[in-house]
Amino acid sequence: MTAIMDVAEPVCIKDLQKGILVPREDFELWLEKHDWTWHQAARNEFPDFVWRHYYTKKIKMVKSFTGLGAFQLACIANDRVLFAQMFMREPDDPQHKDPWNLFDYQKKSLRIQTHTIHKTGTGVGKTREIIIVGTHFFQTEQNGRGLVGAVQQEHINDIIEGMVEQISWNPDLAPGLKHHTKHPHHTMYGRNGFKLWFRPASHDGHAFRGKHATCVAIYEEAAKADQDLQWTEFFRAVKHNCIVKAYSVPDGRRDTHFYRLSKLSEGVKDADEAKSLNEALKNLGIGGRKFILFKFPKTIMPPPHWSDDAKAEAIVMYGGEDKPGYKHNILGEDGDPENTVFPWNEFRWVIKDIPEYRYLSIIVTSGEVIVRGYRFDLTQGADGPVPKPVLILDANYSISGFFDYGLFATSSGIEMSDSEFRKLIKSFFVSVPGLKRGGGDFGYSQDPTQITVRLIIGKVKRRIARLELKHVTYDQQCQALDAMDDIYGPMESISWGTDFGNAGSAVAHDLFGLPQYQHKHYADRLKGFQFESTADNIDEDGNPIIDAKDGKPVKITLKELATDHMTRRIQRQTLEEPPDPEVISFFTGHTSTQGKHRIYSKDNDHIIDADRAETLAEILGVEVNDYFVSGVNIR
Repeated sequence: MTAIMDVAEPVCIKDLQKGILVPREDFELWLEKHDWTWHQAARNEFPDFVWRHYYTKKIKMVKSFTGLGAFQLACIANDRVLFAQMFMREPDDPQHKDPWNLFDYQKKSLRIQTHTIHKTGTGVGKTREIIIVGTHFFQTEQNGRGLVGAVQQEHINDIIEGMVEQISWNPDLAPGLKHHTKHPHHTMYGRNGFKLWFRPASHDGHAFRGKHATCVAIYEEAAKADQDLQWTEFFRAVKHNCIVKAYSVPDGRRDTHFYRLSKLSEGVKDADEAKSLNEALKNLGIGGRKFILFKFPKTIMPPPHWSDDAKAEAIVMYGGEDKPGYKHNILGEDGDPENTVFPWNEFRWVIKDIPEYRYLSIIVTSGEVIVRGYRFDLTQGADGPVPKPVLILDANYSISGFFDYGLFATSSGIEMSDSEFRKLIKSFFVSVPGLKRGGGDFGYSQDPTQITVRLIIGKVKRRIARLELKHVTYDQQCQALDAMDDIYGPMESISWGTDFGNAGSAVAHDLFGLPQYQHKHYADRLKGFQFESTADNIDEDGNPIIDAKDGKPVKITLKELATDHMTRRIQRQTLEEPPDPEVISFFTGHTSTQGKHRIYSKDNDHIIDADRAETLAEILGVEVNDYFVSGVNIR
């Protein structure tokens, strides 16, 4: 008995009994794996074992095979590459007779039986691979359950159409599809008992609920899933032994779970970085799953898919090899987000080890106040600075009486006693001498509040504190800013810039008007800004920037003005940022679009808006004395 083929070609199941139709190399590997010989196969003797995969109902769960056809069919069904080449058809062939074309780099990815992350360029065969995986499980796994998810339905449609086409083109596969429902969502039912759900995550992962994937769960365009619920609901639908596969072109954001999973899968050498990534992922429900990372840049494709001409076209299309679009879509690398405001390659150089920096998070829930406090150490990784969060405060308080305070009269006027809330803030942060300037972005309802403080050292501004509040009242936000003012005072050496939106103006009104804050003179030291207001564009010395066309000062929004000055400081490295993961991810993930004025993304912008307000206070003028620098007025 000899193998009659050296490469895989389409076959019919009925022909497998006529001779060895699988490639010689693969057949020999099967025999070697089971310690079998050609002579035994020639005598129609085959090893005793149980295969995991069975092709519809044509192969039963048997302990041995009595015929060559059944043995070959079982072997093919247990090899995703051979299954694709012998039972699936090339979509680009109008006659649908040619075997499915696979690139060499796809074969290892298809054959591996474990959890995988696929970080790819565009057009490298990502969707085609998902079609193979989905079709293979659907046709070969009896009584199993599978899930294909993506943020939007449009990301799944090509997969559904591809699978339906493959099943319809092959008479041996067509009987495997018993039923295909399309409303309200697509579900395929196999005659072998397999059920395959196709579900869009939408904004909250609701469509994943009630599903129980036992064999395979695939997340397409996973980098676009940037909400926790889109991942937690997905993993809730994944049972313990189910294989998980996530595919995506990276988009440059470093605050997504796809990025964190891909970093861990890459093999993070620094134990602290790995711990930090695991901490961010622990609530997703991934359990003890370990993922293997596959990187498929477009540059590994053979001609004509990638060539000198294709490269030249891509450079023109994306504007250069250094542009985010080229790095994402061609190289399959993280790079920066499209239209990023603060590129990683610039921001990474202002991340410094700042021992005095502290971050405190206070979240109010029903009946409880959750408090977490951190400092941060810094190490260097292959891609730049690596934050190492150190938890130094972990406490829960009863909300009853936590924010209560009393008023009493003094020679300076009416003052307030410290609530437990204010005592907590004052005990956590570290007082630092010198000139300071604070920024505040105040929230209401679900919006968080961010209060940040910078130390001014000559021309350098160093972030030394960040306070985050969630679900707090305007009065509680007033208490918080006033407590921070006490820590980093005296009041002669600290000024404030805040946003003047609905919440910000309400907080400022109370700080200016309530009797317990009168002795702090906030009206002289705090200035609020409405970011969409327009003003003259000015340089760091306060000089107007003149339009060369009409000789008049250029008009821009205050948000643009502040952002330009922050960008300039980052480029000149006169800004110092702590290794705080949220600060890093929010800045490097911040994007804008160009219209009459630049429009900035509103996602995760609260820290940035607090910094914008602080910057506007600096350049538009809130004068205080540096208590430790000869009493000189500094603007």
